[in-house]
Amino acid sequence: MALTDAKVRAAKPLDKSYKLTDGDGMHLMVHTNGSKYWRLQYRFGGKQKMLALGVYPDISLAEAREKRDAARKLIANGFDPSEKRKEVKEEQQKEFNTFEKVARDWHATNKKWSEGHSNRVLKSLEDNIFATLGKRNIVELKTCDLLEPIKAVEVSGRLEVAARLQQRVTAIMRYAVQSGLIDFTKLT
Repeated sequence: MALTDAKVRAAKPLDKSYKLTDGDGMHLMVHTNGSKYWRLQYRFGGKQKMLALGVYPDISLAEAREKRDAARKLIANGFDPSEKRKEVKEEQQKEFNTFEKVARDWHATNKKWSEGHSNRVLKSLEDNIFATLGKRNIVELKTCDLLEPIKAVEVSGRLEVAARLQQRVTAIMRYAVQSGLIDFTKLT
């Protein structure tokens, strides 16, 4: 039997967690601490799976049903909603990993540097690299992209600055590899 908003509101915690089913695989899990979670049970690829739809009251009954229907459409079209959610999350994560963010994270990990040296390193990146590469997604950068601002410094005659920038960019990319943000070192 389908749930009503009144039944959902009235659900109280018991000694054991329990389910209130709504239909089409969706249920409300009521835990012993009083928290209520919307879940969708479904089969995909011959396996039983569970998809979290949200927490009540943040997600109302109507919203949970909309999410259930959207997930069922994905299943009908041959897509696993859990995998689709992972893909969306990974895509969103990629958007956050700009070169500047990763460089600043790398910079923050170098605690052995003196304050003066740390400031000089960051200033050289801000002055020479971030304007060109800062807002770009680190996953999409190629070696030629990374060398472009370094070559510009080199052409201006500041060879030592260019060499240090190359060392820093290489270290940033190595940090990105070690952090699992990119698959391989793109700058050698």
